[in-house]
Parts: sequence; structure tokens; C-alpha cells
Amino acid sequence: KDSKANAIKVTEKLGIKLTADEKETEGKVLLKTIMRKWLPAGDALLQMISIHLPSPVTAQKYRVELLYEGPGDDDVATAAKACDSKGPLLMYISKMVPTNDKGRFWLWAIS
Repeated sequence: KDSKANAIKVTEKLGIKLTADEKETEGKVLLKTIMRKWLPAGDALLQMISIHLPSPVTAQKYRVELLYEGPGDDDVATAAKACDSKGPLLMYISKMVPTNDKGRFWLWAIS
């Protein structure tokens, strides 16, 4: 009971608005609700990605050499390095997960 009262007090100090239903929750559920409202993980993750990862145009110049197994000077590699949307379609399969069907896989791909 004391920890719940303290949590509610902290939310008021931080300016976090909880609904009546959310205030009725306890323990882990209450803590998750407070944390989700105080520091939305999706927003924080998106901000970190946009700050720290290079743009696709910048990254493609060096990623193509690592991911593309064909000749480095053909039409596909040149278009991929330049991020040319009019170039040939190129798909990279990053993961294959076997299914229950014999010989079938789920594929995670970036195109």
C-alpha cells in the first residue's frame, strides 16, 4: 500500500496523468504503466535510431560490399550503392525460420 501511494505521489510530481483505472492497478502493472507514460520506449528508440544510424544513402555505399555477393561493378551493385529507386530490385534475406511444413521457411527480408 505504501509503495502504491509513493508511486502515485511520484507521478503527480513528474506530471504523469493516470486514469482512474490505472490508479487502481498495483505492483508490476502500475510500474509498467508509469514507465510507459513517463518514457515512451518507441519514441526514445526512434530518436536514438535517427541520431545514431546513418542515412540509407550513406550506409548503402559500404553495406553493399558486405551484403551483395555479385560483382561490385555490375548494374545491381551500382544501383544499390547509389540507393537508386529506378535500379533493379534487390532483396536481402536476413533470417530463415523453419516452419512445421517440411522444407518450408518463413523469411525476413529487406528490399
